[in-house]
Amino acid sequence: MKKVVLLAAVSLLLGGCALFVNENLKAGNAAMKSGNYEEAMRYFQTGCNGDGDRYSCNNFGVYSHQNKDYVQAVAYLQKACNMKYENSCEALGDIYSNGDGVTKDYKKALNYYEQACYSASSYSSNCDKTAEFYKNGIGTEKNEAKAQSILERACTDTYGSKNECYNFGMSYLNSGDVEKAKNFFELGCEGRHSTSSCIKLSSLYMQGSQKDYFKASSYLEKACNAWNMESCYELAVLYADRKNPIANANMAKQYFDKACTAKKDADMCYKVGLLYTDKRGGVYNMQEAKSYFKKACDFGLKDGCNAAKKIQ
Repeated sequence: MKKVVLLAAVSLLLGGCALFVNENLKAGNAAMKSGNYEEAMRYFQTGCNGDGDRYSCNNFGVYSHQNKDYVQAVAYLQKACNMKYENSCEALGDIYSNGDGVTKDYKKALNYYEQACYSASSYSSNCDKTAEFYKNGIGTEKNEAKAQSILERACTDTYGSKNECYNFGMSYLNSGDVEKAKNFFELGCEGRHSTSSCIKLSSLYMQGSQKDYFKASSYLEKACNAWNMESCYELAVLYADRKNPIANANMAKQYFDKACTAKKDADMCYKVGLLYTDKRGGVYNMQEAKSYFKKACDFGLKDGCNAAKKIQ
């Protein structure tokens, strides 16, 4: 977890992300860019102690941690955490979880993780560790229902990344809990318009003994409508397969066209052309293949030109 402590502050050290940037923080950032780290830390220390700037406190705390001055690191990160800077609270959680210069204390670590998670400015980005502790009973009693509730709220929070739900879904999927994984992917796809979540859902509904082609196609369509052309292609392949219950040659052609032409993707056009040359597929048609190869050629792919010439 040490990397999180350091990476949490890198963007601030380099750029500063407050709306009104403190002058000492600004000067410290400039010194960091020029490689004058000692001067930068003097500015950050002044910004923290003299101006009460939480980003300066955080940066000086991170610098102290890097230099293994853990007492000073805790003191300055605590100042920033007290000023509701969630990354500093999370960093303190890491320090107590790892036992970096302090007695390892999971209960105290959880307290800091919760402060980071429930920050007023960002609910979602710092909640995974809080949920992990409740899920596994670290520093508290095991409470899987609370862990899931925290993650559900985090992944649907408007301040968070739209891929939070996908990340949490993958965590459950990797641990073997497919149903909880699906729940998070659905939250991500439906509520946060996460293309990754939609694509993962479609693949899950295509697995196992009880495949659901209708659901799989609906989630691929959402991803396709979000301009993920690979999803358009995969959706067309579903419609082209005469063995499944949603087979529809016209719909297959519609989505193959979109996959090829929407972004003038030469490689995709060539890929569609190849599919039409495969006698084992449901859309074998050499003239259609030629038309897609020509489009690939028009979009700059030499292989498309060569393939089109070979078809009479």
